[in-house]
Amino acid sequence: MRSTIAALALTTLITGVANAQYKPAPPAVNPNGPAVQLIPGDPQQQQAKLVPQPDASLESARRIARDEAIKMVQEHKAVYIDVRGKEQYDVSHIPGAINIPLPELNSRWRDLPIGKFLITYCA
Repeated sequence: MRSTIAALALTTLITGVANAQYKPAPPAVNPNGPAVQLIPGDPQQQQAKLVPQPDASLESARRIARDEAIKMVQEHKAVYIDVRGKEQYDVSHIPGAINIPLPELNSRWRDLPIGKFLITYCA
């Protein structure tokens, strides 16, 4: 009887530890941008993907004044990201703006400059 209980307890413990090892890590949340989740695999080919934030809304997006945006770009602290389609971007855009259409943003996050404040616009 004791050996049965001990075997059952040991099996439960081993199963719990094994299951804990297969749970994916929660996405790292960057308060200044989208969440990023590392994809497990070979460390030499480590990948990351953007994870949509469920509470993200337009009302919570930081707004900045035009003059502040211009100043940040001139000081090389920020870049403009034009999220309109390529056709509209080709017609007219802010000089120096990077065109990444909104539907492509999730797949082209690597095109975004690191360490810069990103100022998105669509008009």
